[in-house]
Amino acid sequence: MKEGRLRIDAAGHEIYYRLFGNGPETLVGLHGGPGADHRYLLRLGELAHGSLQVLLYDQLGSGQSDRPSDDSLWTVPRFVEELEAVRQGLGLGRVHLLGQSWGGMLALQYALDHPQGVKSLLLSNTGSSTLAILRGMTQLRAELPAEILLPLLRHEATGDWSHPEYQEAFHRLYARHLRRSTPFEPEQSLKELREILLPLMKEMGPAYGVMWGPQEFVCTGPLLEWDVTERLGEIAVPSLILCGWYDELTVDVHRLLADHLRDNEFLIFGNSSHVVILEKEADAYLGAIRHFVERVSARGP
Repeated sequence: MKEGRLRIDAAGHEIYYRLFGNGPETLVGLHGGPGADHRYLLRLGELAHGSLQVLLYDQLGSGQSDRPSDDSLWTVPRFVEELEAVRQGLGLGRVHLLGQSWGGMLALQYALDHPQGVKSLLLSNTGSSTLAILRGMTQLRAELPAEILLPLLRHEATGDWSHPEYQEAFHRLYARHLRRSTPFEPEQSLKELREILLPLMKEMGPAYGVMWGPQEFVCTGPLLEWDVTERLGEIAVPSLILCGWYDELTVDVHRLLADHLRDNEFLIFGNSSHVVILEKEADAYLGAIRHFVERVSARGP
């Protein structure tokens, strides 16, 4: 593994990256958020072998990359051009592009805007329409027990996002659909969420609040209008769709991808939620990615 920094625009902003292996083909992993960082995807580095290298990087404003205080930077087109600058700057050629959550939305937009840069798409826990995502999230919220749902509704009505009762309620929601224990037991799942995932979300970059909103199930930013569903037929490369049965981005959201992408395979992990790579089925998840990339690579250029 090697790490480095790369200038990605005329303003001199730099991103931090890690490169595992040194093979002729590259799998690029795009983290979620927007505003998270690459650390929760580190196990993707295990996929590097003789012919495949794996690149992970912190998007601008996240992790160890530069964190400029300019809210005008947090747009989908700028993140797309950042990815293109990374691909060009590191001389990666056509890449296998894996996006998780927001990273999958970014991967879809990039594949539409820069199709020449993509050899295959791996779309993990993601969707092509924010409205469809929110419809599914609304359904999941409606199914919550009253002791979780009522505090959410009460404090969202007043905008009191930091109230301890609200924090407790949405952590319990996250423990069902963001990072879930297997077998599922509410208190154990909450404990694991707080030990494993929440520490990785402590320093979210500003893009999260600007583009998305105050928490996972509440979108108040410009991503609310994002929808590329009707353009998915333009994507010709092989695609692998991955989701958890209990995913906060519901199975129906992923079904939209499967129904519209020309050449796709769709896998559902029956014990998992949104961050499969940090859940019980992580090994199966990584195996599916490895197998898909190997098969696409075997097809040749």
